[in-house]
Amino acid sequence: MKRKIAALIFLGSGLAVTGGAVLSSSGPEDAPALELSDHMRGFLKHEMLMLANAGRGIEAALAVEDHARVKEFASHMDKAFIMQKEVTTLDLRELEAVLGEEFVSRDKEFHAMARALEAAAKAEDIVGQRKIFDDMLRACAACHQDYAPEAPVLE
Repeated sequence: MKRKIAALIFLGSGLAVTGGAVLSSSGPEDAPALELSDHMRGFLKHEMLMLANAGRGIEAALAVEDHARVKEFASHMDKAFIMQKEVTTLDLRELEAVLGEEFVSRDKEFHAMARALEAAAKAEDIVGQRKIFDDMLRACAACHQDYAPEAPVLE
């Protein structure tokens, strides 16, 4: 469990700390996300911190099979979706131009998994919840490997 929490903290902090991607860059100073406006880096930082907090809550709730809390935190993860909030069309164009359509697509897929986790929790399907949450952690790891590999782990 501690490994999953550490991974989630890492994943949730990655973009928050680096501000974005480091796909094929030679170092953090070359990361494409550094080209993002402070405004967009702020949105990403906020979302990653919300996701990390919700993930820690899900991990704890799964440990005691608290379906209601898993459902609540999964809902929080879905609603952290920056593209559905205060982001303008111009902001989305900036995000896609700098990080690419693949990043946006992965983010959308992740939030779809959060909705699936919420549904599994509502159905009190603990096996499904654990599988979906593990899939979410793998999706986080894969995305961060591609976009923020040098992001430090927060304690």
